[in-house]
Amino acid sequence: MQSPLFEANSKMLKLSVVLLLTTYSFACAVRGENMKQAEPPPKPQHSKLYPITVDGKHGFIDESGNVKFTLPEEVYTIFAFSEGLAVAGKRVPNTNGRWGFIDETGKYVIQAKFVMVKPFSEGLAAVVFKENENAYRTIGYIDQSGRIVIPPQFSGEGGVSERGFSEGLAAVKVYKDRVDKWGYIDKSGKVVIEPQFAAAGPFSEGRAMVGIAEPSGSVDYKWGFIDTEGRWIAKPQYESASEFSEGLASVLMNDKVGYIDLQGQIAIKPQFDPDGAGGCVLNGRVAASRFSEGLAAVQLKREVWGKEWGFIDRRGNWVIQPAFACAAPFSEGLALIGVREVQGAWRYGYIDKTGAIVIKPQFSEASSFVGKLALVTIGMTEQQVLAKALDADKPEAEIEKELEKFKQKYAYIDRTGKVVWQTPD
Repeated sequence: MQSPLFEANSKMLKLSVVLLLTTYSFACAVRGENMKQAEPPPKPQHSKLYPITVDGKHGFIDESGNVKFTLPEEVYTIFAFSEGLAVAGKRVPNTNGRWGFIDETGKYVIQAKFVMVKPFSEGLAAVVFKENENAYRTIGYIDQSGRIVIPPQFSGEGGVSERGFSEGLAAVKVYKDRVDKWGYIDKSGKVVIEPQFAAAGPFSEGRAMVGIAEPSGSVDYKWGFIDTEGRWIAKPQYESASEFSEGLASVLMNDKVGYIDLQGQIAIKPQFDPDGAGGCVLNGRVAASRFSEGLAAVQLKREVWGKEWGFIDRRGNWVIQPAFACAAPFSEGLALIGVREVQGAWRYGYIDKTGAIVIKPQFSEASSFVGKLALVTIGMTEQQVLAKALDADKPEAEIEKELEKFKQKYAYIDRTGKVVWQTPD
């Protein structure tokens, strides 16, 4: 069973009110080098824009809630901006749609001609090529001018890889020895870590999480971590795991969650509970968040359900005692938390690093802050309205009125909880 937070996010995605969380921060690769490097050129500054959907049309607002532009109806999906460009899918006759990239004015700067694309990362974007709707899908990489930098050659069956470039490397899948195997390429397309893994994640802090199938060909993986040379830092031994952040990565051992350091040593002994009801941060079965702003959300299951989640520091000490039914990593100084009302309805709000509630739990769906804003849902979900009306034994006509009265609105709030934009009536 998925957590309520994941279900909420899924609903928002289906309604095309998409906010891709980009709160992950990656440190420099840990390669054991101590060479003096030239100062990198300053990165171009891009305005922070947030995706919206109104009456079937997609567009973007700025941090003040002003609508910057809307797109034609033929644009059927959009992603958040990354490195100055945003993914935008477009209806094209006799196809299942084609994907390209728009700039911060809403203009297509890379035409919608690909079967699928992923956001830019480190100057390159993975794109799926195929000649027709039934052709084999292959993945290559383009630059921000749309030029093919790495020709299509990697397996694209089942969709494009979620793994863009990170710390100069990207995970790619090839068909080898009659099974799909994952390895890593550099920005020239050269294979630098041979395809040998059943699964592979992006590099973070010089480490990547990879999975080995046990037995070969099965979907049961043991997880470990490699460095950028492909050497094992922690051999496959974990039931589940997540990426490194702030020098630590969560792992599942003997049905308990703990954290390891960059050398693969246990830093916080496994003691926290994995998945299960109330888990709102799931990486495989790891019901624990990455470290962010010095803290991580973890859970301890208790007899009284709804107060399992709290926050620990890098030593594993409780900083915010378990008091919530749900918690997500800190972002912009605030953490999303969930509570369960007596009637069973979920409500989401935000706390600060002392555990004090800054924005009271009131939203039926919510996301973490990205920049100055967070995406939330105001009002009850349709299921909540129906349940309330049926409990009151209301006739069908009254139920219809209830549904309209409590119709959900999607909104962006600032860090004080003020609504800066919401779906128009």
